[in-house]
Amino acid sequence: MRDNKELTESKLHLDEFSAYLMSIDKSDSTIKTYIEHIQAFAKWFEETNCIDFDPAVITEIDIRDMRSYLQGTRHLKETTINLRLASLKCYFSFLESEKYIKHNPARNIRKIKLQSPNIAKSLDEQTYRALRRHVYRGGNKAHIAMFEIFTRCGVRNFELINIRLTDFDISDRKGTLKIVGKLNKVRYIPLHKDVRDAINNWMEIRKNIKTEYDNLFISERKTPYTRSGIWKIFKKYCEQIGITDVTIHSFRHYFCRTLLKNGVDISVVAKLAGHSSGFVTAQVYTIPRQEELEAAIETLV
Repeated sequence: MRDNKELTESKLHLDEFSAYLMSIDKSDSTIKTYIEHIQAFAKWFEETNCIDFDPAVITEIDIRDMRSYLQGTRHLKETTINLRLASLKCYFSFLESEKYIKHNPARNIRKIKLQSPNIAKSLDEQTYRALRRHVYRGGNKAHIAMFEIFTRCGVRNFELINIRLTDFDISDRKGTLKIVGKLNKVRYIPLHKDVRDAINNWMEIRKNIKTEYDNLFISERKTPYTRSGIWKIFKKYCEQIGITDVTIHSFRHYFCRTLLKNGVDISVVAKLAGHSSGFVTAQVYTIPRQEELEAAIETLV
């Protein structure tokens, strides 16, 4: 006989929901996040109403109440609450399509309007150069190659992890890198000289590593890196020289913003970044950082 947890999991249809998310090409981390949000909502519902959670009895009012609770009691950020709402909307839409519920209670739920624009966390030039010098001084050729690919190719964390040995072509004066991005969209990025040199230097070591995997970057366990594994590497570098409020995605922001500041057409930047259009690029990377606003004021006489 199944225990209460198994019965609850079955009633939520989480295994089927996970399979559905995989079928529409959601990443493992996204699937994990969605499932956690559904479980958190079920727990909140049971504690609030003192009854067992059943997707079929959920109403729009319940979801609105949860939104108010997260905003007014928990004081979560708007982006965090909106992500939870997105998880619920996807979940209940799935249940409705599979005839597990008659009506989707999340259909008309709207996201919370953000109080301020979503400003990209980018590196300023001084911070970028300080971090680059520190990574190079460390002498780890894999880390140097990773850093150059992040900041001079603008790849995402998962994109770097999935680069294969057959995905780049380097000659003396040029080279290209094949990147498989979101929804398996492929783009080809021309390689800066520093990237070509960094990859070639790393390949002198990589070609002697015996592993069943053909990823360009292999961890000490002879397996591909995880996203958290890559972040731990660069978090350590940042902490060693006192850099805070930086993430792996900050490298991608630096890449895009630097190209735009250098006068590169926004459609070109969008193509290199793997965005669907220049509009997406403009929404995120043309918003000035607070430091830039302050510097602008200081120019007044």
